[in-house]
Amino acid sequence: MRKFTKWVKHVSSICGEVFNPLIPAFIIVGIATGIASLMAQISASNGYSEVSKFIYALLRLLNDSFTPFMSAWVGYLSCQYFGGTPICGGIIGMITCSSGIDEIASILSLEKILYSGAGGIIAAFVGAFIFAKTEILIRRVFPASLRKIFPPLISMSVILVPYIIFIIPLAGVVSQILCSLIDLLSSGNTMFVRIFTGFFCASIFLPANIAGVQHSIIALYPIQLEKYGYITLYPVFSMAGGAQVGAGFAIWIAAKRKKDYALAQVAISATLPGMLGVASPLLYGVTLPHPKALLASCLGAGVGGAFIMCSGIASSGWGASGLLAIPMMVGIEKTALQAMIIYALGLLLSACTSFLLCLQMIRKDI
Repeated sequence: MRKFTKWVKHVSSICGEVFNPLIPAFIIVGIATGIASLMAQISASNGYSEVSKFIYALLRLLNDSFTPFMSAWVGYLSCQYFGGTPICGGIIGMITCSSGIDEIASILSLEKILYSGAGGIIAAFVGAFIFAKTEILIRRVFPASLRKIFPPLISMSVILVPYIIFIIPLAGVVSQILCSLIDLLSSGNTMFVRIFTGFFCASIFLPANIAGVQHSIIALYPIQLEKYGYITLYPVFSMAGGAQVGAGFAIWIAAKRKKDYALAQVAISATLPGMLGVASPLLYGVTLPHPKALLASCLGAGVGGAFIMCSGIASSGWGASGLLAIPMMVGIEKTALQAMIIYALGLLLSACTSFLLCLQMIRKDI
């Protein structure tokens, strides 16, 4: 069990190293897409002015300049992490989403399993890993003066055909299974399934952060975003941040009542940025040292997560959380404006639930 836990943490750490540099782009693109969806909804009834057309085109341009090429960036960063030539990893990722894949599939009569975008970021990640390890081995044969030329060239020649014929289709199957699993979790046929799934997913997110395995969960986001253009679980997990804010305010009030002004200052200093999604100071500086407050946060997050899961909303990106994530919300079963309002209500519900539970649970401890 210890070995398995260590392996999970290691995989999560790798996912963090690869995907964390992409977070600013996901924030920019996510907010731009969310605002564009809202503009489309408003303009559908009021008509487009020339200014709104221009702004809408700019917002869509941001999305179109990043999302279709996500696998190229993942390939680049993965290859860089594993010690290969980063730009070659980018090429591998770009191959995955190239229309030339469809032509090769037609020549080989593999259209059912091989097509452009089939493997997505999973194929790019695996392909970049194999390329990097192959290149590292080949480098040993060449002197330093030739290592920038021949090892990347030979490595690409060695892995290209297996990558296209085997890795992309297999990664496509894995991607489809993961997306189907996420759909099953977030789109249960019964209200009970949605409530249970939302509560469970949101309530375990803080413990996952403490254990250091949150990046394994976050790695599912770009898979779904690449396939569907939205993420269903991110708004649910974001409720953990809202619950942390509620617990932070509760500890602030409890500390002031007990005249523990040092703790009150720490609590309010961490809670205010927590409202904008900066949750680490709250988690590690305020709630984690008070286990009952952490439990209240988990329960509050679960209540908000159940509410969000039943509401049929999603996000167009991730990274920004708390109030900053409101423009990212889009509707699956709702309009963009309704999705933003529902998300804000979910944050409020999580915060209030956590606040009330925390006040009740810690009144004798602080």
